[in-house]
Amino acid sequence: MKYILLIFFFALLCGCQTTSPEPGITGDTEYTASDPEYGFVPHKPIKLGGFLRGSKYEGSHIDYFQSLTGPNGEPVEVNRLGSCCPFEDKSMLFGGGMLDKYELSYQGQKKPVTIYVNLYQFESPKAPQGFTLL
Repeated sequence: MKYILLIFFFALLCGCQTTSPEPGITGDTEYTASDPEYGFVPHKPIKLGGFLRGSKYEGSHIDYFQSLTGPNGEPVEVNRLGSCCPFEDKSMLFGGGMLDKYELSYQGQKKPVTIYVNLYQFESPKAPQGFTLL
């Protein structure tokens, strides 16, 4: 009986090996925005929230950038360019905030791109077109 349970256990372990080790790199566009302007224009920023300490999504912007890859899984270099683009939002403590600009590049890319990020509000983020999320 002990041997039958041992064989059954190993069969279960082998059956769990079918998942892809690198989700998102296989050409799956599930995590890429369908809107070509998403993230590339100030009025459609990537809403990562979590910038403020103690917020529900604290640190989400760091996770986002670590998960962002080029279209074929290339590592992405992220450079913060600074703040820009004030926006109004009456639900926020100060009535609004500022967006941040980031430059994204990866090896083989013709030229870096600039994206706009809202670090105060959160919506389930997608990758801008030309990128993917793991």
